[in-house]
Amino acid sequence: MTIRQAKEEDIPTIVELLKSSLGESLIPKTSEFWKWKHLENPFGKSPVLVLEQNGNIVGVRAFLKWKYFFEGETILAGRAVDTAIHPNFQGKGLFTKLTKKLLDQVQKDDFQFIFNSPNSQSLPGYLKMGWETWGRLPLKIHWNPFPKKRKTPSQQDWKVLGPLIHKLENSQENDSSIQTKLVHGYINWRYESCPIVDYYWVSDQNTYLLIYRLKEGQIGTEFRIVDFFNTPEFSEMERKQVNLRLKNQFKESGANFASFSGLKFPNSNLKLGPLPTFKKGPVVTLKNLNRKTSPLDLPWSWSLGDLELF
Repeated sequence: MTIRQAKEEDIPTIVELLKSSLGESLIPKTSEFWKWKHLENPFGKSPVLVLEQNGNIVGVRAFLKWKYFFEGETILAGRAVDTAIHPNFQGKGLFTKLTKKLLDQVQKDDFQFIFNSPNSQSLPGYLKMGWETWGRLPLKIHWNPFPKKRKTPSQQDWKVLGPLIHKLENSQENDSSIQTKLVHGYINWRYESCPIVDYYWVSDQNTYLLIYRLKEGQIGTEFRIVDFFNTPEFSEMERKQVNLRLKNQFKESGANFASFSGLKFPNSNLKLGPLPTFKKGPVVTLKNLNRKTSPLDLPWSWSLGDLELF
């Protein structure tokens, strides 16, 4: 067996491997989605390794390139995402072999840490390879006792947000918390151009931008707030306005409940009712590579948009 760098012409084979290894799920496995995720990412192309047996790709491992911003410093990181081993080759330690090989590569490329939000099945494997558990993100929920009939929001024109997005991506402050670096094109790539999820926004087109999606689940329709951005000009008047618009949008959507998970919520000025915040959000794990201090000790400010499974 040989391990090599993935090539763009490998994408259709990689997609078929993901399907045969993992099956179909709520997240479609397509070449379009892979290219959006791993080639068009404004942080840069993902480092991806494939495992070959007699010229056939039987394994793949990818880290989604990500950048964070903290005290004026840009921090290069990776998110452990797509991995698959062909069913005929599972149980031979190949997942660990591929992952460690990619870890060695990105460490030489000055990645400072790897992060992800594994499920209960994959978590033990990551812990064995030196990942550490940061914990669960907090989750705030607000129930709608009398939901209207489910209503899909009208299509929105993202172009009108151009000046605001430009301002947000060029005025990120040296905050005391670590957050995703708003490089040029990030907001549009992550939310407008996502090929598998329809994201919607609430904004005054000047000082704030709230991103949400509607997600069907076992207990009904979820109005999921995934990100909230604001400029330094965001004031008390805008705070009242965004909460009023959020309340109206939630009611009009017909969703059964609204949710806001992540570490941005306490400082977001958003109100979601009287229920307490629960530690029920995604589990976050981290693998230190080049940092002198553990990334567990950083003052994180994750949004759900940073960690949402996609």
